[in-house]
Amino acid sequence: MPDFICLGGLRVDYLISPEGRTGAHLLGGNATFAAVGARLWSRPGQVGILAKSGPTFPAGWLAQLESHGIDTGCVIPIAEPVDQRTFFSHRADGSRDEGNPESHYQALGLPLPDGLRGYSQPSADAQETIYLPLRVMGEEIAADCWPQRAFHASPVSWETTLSCLGEARRAGVPQISLDPGLWIGKRPLAEVSAVLRLCDAFLPSEAEARLLFGPEASRQEMARRLAEAGAPVVVLKLGAEGSLVYQQTTDSFTPIPALPAAVVDVTGAGDAFCGAFAVGLAESGDPVTAAQWGAVAASFVIEGFGALHALEKATPNERNTRLRAISPNLQSPVPNP
Repeated sequence: MPDFICLGGLRVDYLISPEGRTGAHLLGGNATFAAVGARLWSRPGQVGILAKSGPTFPAGWLAQLESHGIDTGCVIPIAEPVDQRTFFSHRADGSRDEGNPESHYQALGLPLPDGLRGYSQPSADAQETIYLPLRVMGEEIAADCWPQRAFHASPVSWETTLSCLGEARRAGVPQISLDPGLWIGKRPLAEVSAVLRLCDAFLPSEAEARLLFGPEASRQEMARRLAEAGAPVVVLKLGAEGSLVYQQTTDSFTPIPALPAAVVDVTGAGDAFCGAFAVGLAESGDPVTAAQWGAVAASFVIEGFGALHALEKATPNERNTRLRAISPNLQSPVPNP
């Protein structure tokens, strides 16, 4: 049984950076990136992925994850050939376009990758139907897939979020964290509070929080209102600015800077932040320390394409050096898994 479980999706990514760099047929998915962030701060076998995956997901990629110390025993195989490809063209302002990939490659003078032929972006409404076979519900989760220390949910459907977080609480998981999905903009705060009350930490992006509160609300106001709705710790992810940690018990705000990095691709940075945060909170009990661990994980992820390069590049020494760049007066020992 893993100590830490990351719920979400497994995907095959095709990417274009704001500078026009491209990556094709890459191991991705928010569960993968969250697990990578968690694995950077843990020992082999401590972190597992909870997801469904079908025959279109490349054979051998789960074995690659295992070879990097990420447990895939809780990945549920399905027979349906669901399209697990994703396409992102990132813009300089931090947003991204997920539709009409052929036009983006044409603008760069490049042919459409063979692996993207036949791809069409689902609409927001269609996603629920198209990806329905990949939805994990709480009652499907095996007893030995409930983690001993922390459960993190990456952006998934509302139904999966509510079902799995509820089951995690009933299973006695000691720590639950949540990164919301598109549902946050479709439900009132009173309804969202149903999942916030199941969380020990809530980690939305600023843009996601604004779907609830609008453009005029301050970051501090949004964090406080989310905590009042049920999550005692709220971390607003601010992209290149870093993050803002709010602790309701002390009514305190702590900004955590993003680390300087040679940015290649920002895909998965927020997911990796959340996975590392989950481990950091379980290990230290301190949300500020946890967010610092998250910033370090994100800095490795954005320096290359795909999820696994971060684990291939990050040594314990480099990881700890980056942590001390955020917290120069760090006195407590930093783990070296």
